[in-house]
Amino acid sequence: MQPRFVQLILAAFILRMQTWATGLRTKRRRALNSIDPQYQLIVVIDTSGSSRWDDRTQLRARTLLDEIVQTAFRAGGIAWHRILTEDRGDGMILLIPATVSKTHLLDSVVPHLSAALHECNQQTGRTPRIRLRVAVHAGEVLRGPLGWVGTDLNLTCRLVNSRPIYRMVTHHPDADLVLITSEPIYQAVVRHGHGSIDPSRYTPVQIAAKEVRAKAWIHVPEYRSGS
Repeated sequence: MQPRFVQLILAAFILRMQTWATGLRTKRRRALNSIDPQYQLIVVIDTSGSSRWDDRTQLRARTLLDEIVQTAFRAGGIAWHRILTEDRGDGMILLIPATVSKTHLLDSVVPHLSAALHECNQQTGRTPRIRLRVAVHAGEVLRGPLGWVGTDLNLTCRLVNSRPIYRMVTHHPDADLVLITSEPIYQAVVRHGHGSIDPSRYTPVQIAAKEVRAKAWIHVPEYRSGS
């Protein structure tokens, strides 16, 4: 076969592959652009101090965490199958349908979570105490190929990892759970004192992390037996 002929075949093959790749990228862009955002309640849970634990201890703690969170939501009247979950190693992202009341989430589920966590810590014996940081926000999220994305989700993650909530965990060593809510959640629900929510027990803080500059509110739930 003549070299010139081989070059022509190779050039035609490369052109065809380039055309195919361009078409594939175009289809992917169209598919991504066709994805509509979904409004969800966003809860991000993270375990404080778990980096000091060995792998076996982390496994036991994570198993307990899954049980505690599911128990709290069910006790709060929210069916677990309605919640979209994403793993974060020593924590999790929860996306809850917008039809679920924000008041119910703060006034029922969070107290149940605090109570379940307290009771678990009283019973685990040698297992290290599990302490949680919990962030609550709401907003639009998009389903990507490998998970959920969105500015509102990013904000919630920044809240749960912010310096103010870490300081609150340190300043309240007896607290099993520290909650942080976004400013929109506070203004929409907390400040009105819906249910048994007490706005005076929420402390305003300023969040400055990466691209986020925002006001938020921190609350340390009191343990209520039988919540």
